Amino acid sequence: SVLMPGLVNVHTHLELSWLEGEDLPAGDYVGWLRRLLELRETREKTADVVGAARQAVEKMVRRGTVAVGDVSNTLSTVAPLADSVLRGVIFHEIYRIRPEGAEQRMEQVAAQIVTADEELQRLNARTRFFIAPTPHGPHTTSPALLKALAGRAAASREPLSVHVAESRAEVELLQYGTGELAGFYKERDFMDDGWQPPAMSPVAHLDRLGVLSPATLAVHCVQVDRQDLARLQERRCTVVTCPRSNARLGVGRAPVPTILGAGIPVALGTDSLASVPDLDLFAERATLRSDYPQLSAAAVIRMATLNGAKALGLEDDLGSLAPGKLARMVRVPLPAPSADAMETVTAC
Repeated sequence: SVLMPGLVNVHTHLELSWLEGEDLPAGDYVGWLRRLLELRETREKTADVVGAARQAVEKMVRRGTVAVGDVSNTLSTVAPLADSVLRGVIFHEIYRIRPEGAEQRMEQVAAQIVTADEELQRLNARTRFFIAPTPHGPHTTSPALLKALAGRAAASREPLSVHVAESRAEVELLQYGTGELAGFYKERDFMDDGWQPPAMSPVAHLDRLGVLSPATLAVHCVQVDRQDLARLQERRCTVVTCPRSNARLGVGRAPVPTILGAGIPVALGTDSLASVPDLDLFAERATLRSDYPQLSAAAVIRMATLNGAKALGLEDDLGSLAPGKLARMVRVPLPAPSADAMETVTAC
C-alpha cells in the first residue's frame, strides 16, 4: 500500500448535492444553467438539501478527502460539515449584477455569517471551519460588490473563491455584451437595460477591480490567454481546475500545463453533483492525467494535496506528510509490490 496525504477538494457546492442524478443538459453551459435555476426555484424547498449534503460529505471522506472549500448560497451546509471530520472554508457566495443595493447586500451577508458562525461555535466546529463571503464571478456580480468583497478579504486575510473564464458565453458577455448568456440574463431580468460590458476579459475585469491577490482562488480558467495568465501570475493567484465538470458542461479544458508553465499554482476541485457524478478527487486526478498525459504524477498529486491545502490556508496542518502536521492520511492499495506508487494513486 501507499500512504499519502489526505486530499483537499478546493471547490465544490455541497448544497447542490440533492441534484445528483437529475438530467441536466450536457455540453450546453447556458442550457445547463437555465435548467439548474429552474430546479432550484421549483424543487429546492421540498428537497432534502441537508440530508443530501450529509451523504455527499460521507462519500467524500470515504474516498480520502480531508478538507474542502465548499461554496454555498444559503449556508445550509454548515451543520453537515460541522458534524463531519473535515476541515476547510465555507464560502458564502454572493451574486447580483444590478449595481444598486451593494452596501445593503454586504450588511445582509455580514448578518448571515454571524448567525452561521454561531452555529459553528455551537457545534464545536469553529476550529475546523470558518465562513468567508465571496463573489460568484465577474459575469454575475456587480463591480461595487466585487470591490467590496475584495476589500473585505484583504482586510480579513481570508481567501476569495471566484468562478472566472469558465465559458465562452461569459467571455462574450464581458467583452461585447452579447451572446447566449446576455440573452439569458435579459430573459430573466437579471440586468438593467443600460448595462454596459467592461469590454475586457473576465480576468482583466477582476484585476481592474482589485479582486486578484495571493488569496484569490481563480476557479475554472478555461478561457484564458497569455495576458490573463500574466495577470494571475503577477497577482500570485491559485487556479482551481475542475476537469470533469468542464467536460460535462462542454466549456473546454483548462490549459493546465500552460498555467503551470506560467508559474501559477494549480489546485483541484470537483465542482458539484449538478455537473459531475461524484465528488471523488481520485477520479478528478485520473481525468486530468488523461487530458494531459505529459503532466507528471507528482504534479497532479501535489494539486490534490499540498496546493489545495495552501489555497485554503491549511498548509500548517494538512497537504503533506511532515512532523507536526495532522496525521490525516489515505491508504491506497498497490496492485503489486513492484507497482509504481505515483502512477497508481493518479490512476484510481
